[in-house]
Amino acid sequence: MPLDRDGPLPLYVQLRDALLREIRDGGLQPGDRVPSEALIRDRYRVSRATVRQALAELEAGGTIRKVQGLGSFVSVPKIRHVPLLTSFTELASSQGFTPSHRVLSSSVEQVTSDEAAELGLAEGTRCRFLRRLFLADGTAVGLAETWLPVAALHGHDDLLDRDRLDSGSMYAVLQSEPIGLVLDHAVETISPGALDAASAGLLGCEAGTPVLLIRRLAYTGDGACVESTRLVFVGDRYEYRVELHRPEPGGRG
Repeated sequence: MPLDRDGPLPLYVQLRDALLREIRDGGLQPGDRVPSEALIRDRYRVSRATVRQALAELEAGGTIRKVQGLGSFVSVPKIRHVPLLTSFTELASSQGFTPSHRVLSSSVEQVTSDEAAELGLAEGTRCRFLRRLFLADGTAVGLAETWLPVAALHGHDDLLDRDRLDSGSMYAVLQSEPIGLVLDHAVETISPGALDAASAGLLGCEAGTPVLLIRRLAYTGDGACVESTRLVFVGDRYEYRVELHRPEPGGRG
């Protein structure tokens, strides 16, 4: 489809949309190479700057990735984190993925000293410990290790047994009756890391694969910490994106 040089949309926006249609209608798969800058320039009769701006838009949107010296390739679809206190199931579903998970283990254990400090508990307090594997469209994308104080589960920690939880979201169980927790907010800390051999085997990657390490502490409205979770997401299957805004006039910063 030719570009409308007299239309209201900038040429790079029209070109971006045209290339997106090419990728989708042409049946290009993740990892396939997209047309070169020179070919795009000749096909659409636009400047090099317009081509580069359109490709930069596609890269920013996660549609393509550029490899120095090789060109641009269709990206593997990534789950994009949003700054909301949602479950993996809710997040993945909202972006068109089919989520699922496997509970690798679920048991009641005495909390470790590090976890006790973050949860505000005495060392040795009984907690439900969960280890789960997250999948999107059948592909493993992450692992989670979660500590939940048994006292916060109001005598119903058995609802988080391995067989029961395999069929539903942990947050759905926690927030529904009979447990009925009201999750108010969470604090997350993100850092880079690399997969160890055991985790790599579960995620279908090589040991040393780059990952995002996320530590989440979730709180009720009265400030009680009721969840401590360590999340590991494969770097090329999950991205953490935060929208920033300039401070209000007269504000600090």
